[in-house]
Amino acid sequence: MKKTIIFALALALLGGAAYANFGARDTVPAATLLVPYIVVDANVAGVPDVSGYTTLTVVTNVSSTKQLIHVTVYNAESVGVVDFDEVLTGYDVWTINWRDLVTGDFELFDTGVFPGGFWTGTVGTVGSPFGPTTNVGASIPPIPPNNPQDSDYPVPTSTGCGFPWGNLTAYSNIIVTKLQAPLISWPTQDTDCDPATTKDQIPSPAFLTNLGVSPLFFYATIDSVKACNSLFPDVDPSYWDTALPDYNGFSYPGYNSRSNVLTGYDFYLNNTLNYSESLPTVNIEASAEFVSTSNFYYTKRFSAGAASLLDDREPLPTAWAFNYFNGGGITTEVAVWKNVHELDDVDNLILACRPYIYYAWDEDEKSKARTTTQCPSGLCFGNPEPNVFPFETQKVAVTTTNFTGLMSGNGWMMLIFDPSIPYYPAGLIPDASIQSYVFAKYNWGTYSTSVEATSLGTPLWNGTEVLPVLNTYDGSVVIME
Repeated sequence: MKKTIIFALALALLGGAAYANFGARDTVPAATLLVPYIVVDANVAGVPDVSGYTTLTVVTNVSSTKQLIHVTVYNAESVGVVDFDEVLTGYDVWTINWRDLVTGDFELFDTGVFPGGFWTGTVGTVGSPFGPTTNVGASIPPIPPNNPQDSDYPVPTSTGCGFPWGNLTAYSNIIVTKLQAPLISWPTQDTDCDPATTKDQIPSPAFLTNLGVSPLFFYATIDSVKACNSLFPDVDPSYWDTALPDYNGFSYPGYNSRSNVLTGYDFYLNNTLNYSESLPTVNIEASAEFVSTSNFYYTKRFSAGAASLLDDREPLPTAWAFNYFNGGGITTEVAVWKNVHELDDVDNLILACRPYIYYAWDEDEKSKARTTTQCPSGLCFGNPEPNVFPFETQKVAVTTTNFTGLMSGNGWMMLIFDPSIPYYPAGLIPDASIQSYVFAKYNWGTYSTSVEATSLGTPLWNGTEVLPVLNTYDGSVVIME
C-alpha cells in the first residue's frame, strides 16, 4: 500500500513516542543523549583548576516512567574511560559537573536510592510520590496520559544496581590517565595515509604540536537502558546482544531501550574569564521502524563485534554551516564531534587523507576555498592543508592560521564530511557510517556565547544530500512505499 506523507511531518515510531522527524537535527526527547564536547581545565598532573573551564550536563526525564541511564565516557580518541548507571524517577533531573568525574568524586552527582527503593511503587499516579519528592503540598499530582513511554519497566533481576557509587577519588588517576592518553604532541601529518612515503608528510598546525594534556577534553553518551550494566558499548558485544525485554513487552536484544524521554543541556563555564556558554545535548531518537547499518551506534556495534549491526538510533548530519567573526574584537571557535578519528598511534602521525572540505564566504559575497568537489581540502593543489579535526571531539580556533582558505573579517563557512562529498580519491571508498556534530563558540572581551551549526545534509537518512545539491528540498510531497 502506498502512503503519501509530508517529509517534515513527525513519523510514528514503534516502541516509543514520536516527537519529531526521525533523522532530522532537532531538540526533542530522545533515547540517547550525546554530550559532544566536554572540557575541564586541569594542570599537567590532571588536577582540575577550580577557577578554569568546566562543563555541566543536566539530564531530565520528561515522562512519569522510572528510567535507568547508562553513562559512557570516552576520551578524544573514542577509547572508553569509565561507564556507570544512574537512576531517575518520573520527571527527575540529574546533573553532573564533569570536573567531579575527573576527581572521581561520584557522590557529588549520584542520584542515590530514595527510601523504598527505585523499583517500589508506581510513579505518576494519584497519591504516589510525584517525581523525586513526596512533597506535593495541598494539590494532587496530575495524571499523565497513558502513553507507551509512561509505562514502568518490569522489575529487573538485580534491583540493587550498585547505587550509590559514593566517593571514588582513589580512581582519579586512572580516569585522568585515560583522558590524557590522546592529548599528546602530534607534530606530523600524512596526506596519503601511507607512513612509508615520507614525501607526503606535512607539519601539523601549532595547536596540535603543542597540545599537551591540559585542558582535558572528551565526550560522553547517555543511554536510556532496560537494566543495570557495567559494559562499554564499543567493547562488550553483550551490551547489544543480551536478550532483555523492554518495558513495552518487546524482546529485541540489547540493553538500550527505545524510551524517547530524555532531554538535556550542556553548560560551559569559566570562572576566571567570566565566560559561559550553553547548548542542548545532541538528542538522538530511537525507532523500531528505521533500523539501519548507517545509524548512530553502528560503529560502536561493529567495534564491539555485536551479532547485529542494525542500529535503532537516528543518524547525525555530515554537512554544516556556521558564521564566523574575526573582526571588532570578536573571535570564533568551532567544536566538531565525529565518530571517526585519524590518529596513527604507532607512528605518531595524524592521517590527513579522509575527505572533509570547507568553503568560506565573507560579508561581500566573496568566496574562497582550498578545495573542489573532487578533492579533500587542499590535496589537489600540491600544497596540502593539514587536518585540523583529527580527534573524535575537538574545539579549533577559526583563524586564517588554522584555515588557510578562510576569508578575512566576518563571514560564514560550509564544513562537509564524507559521505556528503560525492568524490573519493583512488582506493578510498565512502564510509557510510560517519556521523558528525558541529557548534560554534564566540568570544568578545569577557562575554561568550555558542550556537549549534546549521545542518545542511544527512545523506545517511535520505541518500541525496551531497555536494553540490545540499539541502535543496523544495517542500514537495514525498511518496514512500
